[in-house]
Amino acid sequence: MTIRDKRAIAAALMLAVLAARPALAADKPAPTVVPAPGTAAAVQANIPKATLGWDKLADVKEVHSMDNGLLRVRAAFGPQVQALEGKPLTIAGFIIPLEQKEKSGHFLLSAMAPSCPFCPPPGPADLMEVKTSAPIAMTNEPITLTGTLHMVGDDDNGLYYRLGDATLQAGS
Repeated sequence: MTIRDKRAIAAALMLAVLAARPALAADKPAPTVVPAPGTAAAVQANIPKATLGWDKLADVKEVHSMDNGLLRVRAAFGPQVQALEGKPLTIAGFIIPLEQKEKSGHFLLSAMAPSCPFCPPPGPADLMEVKTSAPIAMTNEPITLTGTLHMVGDDDNGLYYRLGDATLQAGS
């Protein structure tokens, strides 16, 4: 089952639950609930998630196997993702540095902001290894990159994607 399939099932279940609830005589729109400042809900409400490009990579599923007594997770890419192999991709995300430098040409890009201590870590389909053509400044703000996409279905680090020869897009 792909990530896209899981998202579609979750959306369908939510719609079914909402449709099955009995109508109230005084059915009014629910008031907007603002989480209390400083709570986990308030922090999560303000954590941005990048969407540009990540939707194109959702057609992947995890294949589990045993390798010398260890669980091994590999990626099985769907045809839409396989068609992107070696092609240019523009994607937005958040930098996860691999080294302590002001500028770097090698880092991870995440679909989700890594700064939330209450959020679960991104999965392998929400991360990619990036190598840029020139070092870029590290930032906590989302950035947009264009580079050549490569799929890695059997990476020792558990990553599914690599973006090579990436360049920072204007306005990032």
